[in-house]
Amino acid sequence: MPTLNLYTNLPVDAVTTSDILKDATKAVAKIIGKPESYVMILVNGGVPMAFAGTEAPAAYGELISIGGLGPSVNAKLSSTIADILQTKLSIDSSRFYIKFYDVQRSFFGFNGSTF
Repeated sequence: MPTLNLYTNLPVDAVTTSDILKDATKAVAKIIGKPESYVMILVNGGVPMAFAGTEAPAAYGELISIGGLGPSVNAKLSSTIADILQTKLSIDSSRFYIKFYDVQRSFFGFNGSTF
């Protein structure tokens, strides 16, 4: 259920992408309290992006989940995902936004139906 879409203006090679996918999957599952088998992570590199008027390395994320989100969880997710981006891509946390969506079960499709 939890889906994290990450976008960055940096090109991302296959090895780095794989590392981000693994680290983010584990982090999202642990922090939200959902099984890894339901977590989806997408990494989109090379996306034209300006932040604060410059094209310096930056990233944007959207995390969608059915429940499990809230002020303290969102803060922990923001910090953890920012750390992953800093470690793997050298994107400073001050150049990363993340938006959280807590959606109703009927607004999330899976396996030809909804949750």
